[in-house]
Amino acid sequence: MLTVKIWLLNIIYATLDNIPPFLWNLLHVITDIYSFWFHKLITYLRPHSRVIYYEAIKDLDSETSYKRWLSTASTVDEITGANLWRRNFFSRRYDFNSVMEQYSILIKCMELQDFDTIREKFSTTGPCMLRNFAGIVDKKLFTKSLIGTKLLIEQYLRKIVESLELLSQSDTTSTSFFQRCKLSLGTTALILQGGSLFGLFHLGVIKGLLSQNLMPNIISGSSMGACIAACYGCCSNDELIQLLDNGFLQIIKNDVELLKSCGYGNVEQHLNLGTLIQNLIHHGYSQDVYLFIQFVLKYIVKDTTFEEAYQTTKKVFNVVIHPTDSSCPNLLNYVTTPNVLISSAIKCSLGSGVLSNDTILLCKNLDNKVVPFLSKEKTKTIKFLAPEHSTDTAVTTSLSNNLNSPYTRLTELFNVNNFIVSLARPYLAPLVVTDLKHEIKTSKYYYYKRYPETDQKYYMNLPELGIPQLNFTEMEPLAFKFKYHLERKLKNIITMEFHHRMQVLDRLGLLSSWIKRLTIDEKIPRSAMEISIVPKIKSLSITRIIEGQLDNIPYWINCGERSTWPVLALIKTRCIVEFKLDEIIKNKNEVQENNNT
Repeated sequence: MLTVKIWLLNIIYATLDNIPPFLWNLLHVITDIYSFWFHKLITYLRPHSRVIYYEAIKDLDSETSYKRWLSTASTVDEITGANLWRRNFFSRRYDFNSVMEQYSILIKCMELQDFDTIREKFSTTGPCMLRNFAGIVDKKLFTKSLIGTKLLIEQYLRKIVESLELLSQSDTTSTSFFQRCKLSLGTTALILQGGSLFGLFHLGVIKGLLSQNLMPNIISGSSMGACIAACYGCCSNDELIQLLDNGFLQIIKNDVELLKSCGYGNVEQHLNLGTLIQNLIHHGYSQDVYLFIQFVLKYIVKDTTFEEAYQTTKKVFNVVIHPTDSSCPNLLNYVTTPNVLISSAIKCSLGSGVLSNDTILLCKNLDNKVVPFLSKEKTKTIKFLAPEHSTDTAVTTSLSNNLNSPYTRLTELFNVNNFIVSLARPYLAPLVVTDLKHEIKTSKYYYYKRYPETDQKYYMNLPELGIPQLNFTEMEPLAFKFKYHLERKLKNIITMEFHHRMQVLDRLGLLSSWIKRLTIDEKIPRSAMEISIVPKIKSLSITRIIEGQLDNIPYWINCGERSTWPVLALIKTRCIVEFKLDEIIKNKNEVQENNNT
């Protein structure tokens, strides 16, 4: 059976290798013509309200900067009536009475300079140090509007930040007070999952968070995500921003030896489609991903250890591996394995035999010499599994339970209770229920009868938003509320049922590695909150993946950055108080160090 399978695969590869290039060009032309007339027909059959809505959505998908995207998103909110929903503080999703009460207390205390009452609100039992106080971070509160949530919630959080700033300026509040507040609130971590095919997407997620000052100081990655996380953990923010602005591609283009060693420059390899697909299936990563891994190992991590990287950047950088022996740690960082080489950790996270046949976890001893991290016996017997194979055996099943999960270990070490998860898997996008950027599209089912006039437009500055508002007239509804709720509930039920069936089959050992890549993702602790960022299905270009084009690096950086824009409002709501505390503690420590010197 295996011989027949190999024989059939060889026939398919040989057939693809011998297809003339003009046939592929002809197929592209036919596809473009079909797409053009298909969209023309849909536009003709849609009602006028839907046409206006989809034109605005189309402009939203083509914006090149977050500022322009935000401006276009505000127009979409005006069309759907989501701006009216934002101004109305009432909702069954959160306790608006409690939020209004705390908001009025903070305003009064700030006017009277009542520092004792403000400190009481920020104590370990105070409402201001609860990330989900009164349910203000419920994801359902962020699916109505593209640009944010209820204005009452945004104003309440803004008042908390102003109160913290006022306390930091007073001489009666010590640094230890803010440290206790931070301990009570918890910490946020960025998790980079998957990426053997679309791993470069993680670079754009980091760029999108850095540009808005919403990047957590704790980052963890597995497989290709570990390689991307190493870039963040080993570089300062300024250095990383320069690399993300075409810095990666510029360095790679200047290294001819690196390009040749990764297969670039070989014309035959780019023409033989069967050879590229064969490499993709059997090695598990595309050509551009392999090129970036080699670049990171050569230019970024070199022979740096976790401890050395932390001393340089002060960033908590973690690598998740899946060993077949439970005595080997599965979460590597400057606390658990300070002397381990980051380069060997990345190779082990990818899996044994992926980059090389002898995948060994290495470290530096007291003499600063590179030696194996494990004993000789374990070094010979232990294997490191790729994430999709991490539940194939009974041994690794015991490692993947909730108690020994690397993410549970992360919460124990660094008090993490909020996760931002970057899933570099476009095919998982329809299955991720918590994915905001797909739930937001349900705004096309809003029943508000308003849309912007096409002839007369005027702008009115809103102090609470700082964005323009358009003039409106009445027209037919976009759709009905019943249809909106019915479709949403059916989608959730089908998705949960599908996930359950896949997990049962996985536990029984009936799923292949390729099906696991499509349906199974790593789970975070149930006690923590999660924000998922997934690339769009439109970004899935088979040609780019197979050929491994050199410009895939800026392409996926742009894709990842754009994918963060719809969830920035939720991230800001969950993290703005935490990041403000980090800023205050950092400034106070710097002042104290200067006074001591």
